[in-house]
Amino acid sequence: MSGGVVGGRGLSSGMTALVAAGLVIGGTTSAVGVALTSAVVLGAGSSHGSGADADLTAPHVAQPPPSTVPTSAPTASPAPPTPSPTPTATPTRTPTPTQRATPTKGAAASSAGLVAVVGVVDGDTIKVRLGGVTERVRVIGIDTPELASGECYAQQASSRMQSLVQSRTVRLVRDPSQGDRDRYDRLLRHVQLTDGRQVAHVLIAGGFGEEYTHDRAYAGQAAYRAAERAAREAGKGIWGSGCLAPPPAAPGSCDIKGNISSSGEKIYHVPGQRYYEVTKIDEAKGERWFCSEADAVAAGWRKAKV
Repeated sequence: MSGGVVGGRGLSSGMTALVAAGLVIGGTTSAVGVALTSAVVLGAGSSHGSGADADLTAPHVAQPPPSTVPTSAPTASPAPPTPSPTPTATPTRTPTPTQRATPTKGAAASSAGLVAVVGVVDGDTIKVRLGGVTERVRVIGIDTPELASGECYAQQASSRMQSLVQSRTVRLVRDPSQGDRDRYDRLLRHVQLTDGRQVAHVLIAGGFGEEYTHDRAYAGQAAYRAAERAAREAGKGIWGSGCLAPPPAAPGSCDIKGNISSSGEKIYHVPGQRYYEVTKIDEAKGERWFCSEADAVAAGWRKAKV
């Protein structure tokens, strides 16, 4: 029996289980089963050669299957943090300062901004408000009959100026060919309407005055002279028969006209000068006739420039 067992070295645990199962049949212990069990145990002991007694006392312990150490799943590396966008500074827009023309007295007086007209002196002089100050403005390029001395068409010229600028705004433009002020401290300016027309040109074209060059040629001189020629040819205003009628005969041969302007200046005109025909003498106002230029100068009058 032992020899057979040696040949079957290493009984499997399955066969051992079958032998053990035969020990119990119907609830009783079988003698055959006991014998078989003993034989199997003895055979198992002889398979190791020596040390059988020790094997008989030691129970057979089934070796557990090799444990499988679970391999931990690789931990996914965390995604790199999404960089926060760097806020872009919004450029601050610097407001462009609004330039305001501040009218000032003298050479720095405004020549671009609109100013309010607060009065009309006559056909060629107005009053405006500049920087809180009322200024008289002598219009460049025109001379109209004197209202104060009652010259022919003076009232019409003054009324026409009022209809153009009174209580309205105009643009004053300085002419570099002219001085900033005349000797009466009036500003010398071109006066432009808001529609772009020049006041002097409008008045000259209507026969309310004539072109006037004080010293040097100014901007627009040619156009003003052309307008005067057209008005003269058409007999408008001061070029009409009413103002060009022969003046009353002077006493004796004294035909020099001593006129007093609206500003109080004493100016005399001799026959042949530009304003001689339209100048009227009002002796009640102190105006007078002179028999010679020497008499006029001695009395305090100066000769008209044109």
